[in-house]
Amino acid sequence: MAMTRGRWALVALLIVAGLYLLIFHADPLPANHEAIGLGKLHVVHDALGIGLILIASMIWYTERKKVAEPAA
Repeated sequence: MAMTRGRWALVALLIVAGLYLLIFHADPLPANHEAIGLGKLHVVHDALGIGLILIASMIWYTERKKVAEPAA
């Protein structure tokens, strides 16, 4: 059984949000450091981005593993 559209959407959303926190978090953009209360703590912002990408990877990996298993 392949991944459902909902799972694909969740994985895509988590990856985009993680990349946003890692790369595109400049001051004029929404959800920048000051807007979400992190101040100048770039490490926390980056850790959240990495965490979101890791969660998306885990979801994708477990769904892929389910597809690879032979049906009984």
